[in-house]
Amino acid sequence: MQHFDEAALKQWIEESIATGSNILAAGYQGKILHYEGTNGDLLIKAPHGRGLARYLHQHTLRHEYEVYKQLGDFDGAPKCYGLIDDQYLVLEYVGGRTIRKKRPLDEEEFHTKLFDLIKKMHARSVAHMDLKRKDNLLVTIDENPCIIDFGAAVIKKKGFHPFNQYHYQVAKQFDYNAWIKHKYHDCLDEISMFDRKYYKFTWIEALASITKQLYTKLTGK
Repeated sequence: MQHFDEAALKQWIEESIATGSNILAAGYQGKILHYEGTNGDLLIKAPHGRGLARYLHQHTLRHEYEVYKQLGDFDGAPKCYGLIDDQYLVLEYVGGRTIRKKRPLDEEEFHTKLFDLIKKMHARSVAHMDLKRKDNLLVTIDENPCIIDFGAAVIKKKGFHPFNQYHYQVAKQFDYNAWIKHKYHDCLDEISMFDRKYYKFTWIEALASITKQLYTKLTGK
């Protein structure tokens, strides 16, 4: 577990946001900052906006924190070091590039490892649900897969929770479908017999595809 001076790190975060410095990116949840200093090499996710928008972003970060706690010592994602002031999510900084920007040198080995990580993640009752987005998969410096951004992830609840458990099963299928699409670069007619059993087009994806096709036809875009 990484130990850090919470008050000092909070001050650094707020100063960085105020000055617009140390910001790696700005996503729908908020800003992503990179800290390098006496507290370690860290990535901090901070909410942005005001009023209801900020509240919703904070809620998403709190949810992501719960997902990291559920994952525990899972080795396929950044380590989570805590949630400062109930709004700043502190994570391990993992060097690498997303699969949008870099293909792994050995794609077969990379996707075999990614498949194993997905199964281990599901064994901990977490489904990511947004692995289709290429920015959510890193190729690390040592060419391993790393899953990031668990804001949309689903935690399977224990006991009788039919809606949650249905949602979780759909999310699991999303993860496998995303893995297939990345591995085969959307050339789904090339799926091997072994992999084919993991691919199942969900009704949500079918609806999204129909909507996209209709939008394209109507707008010409």
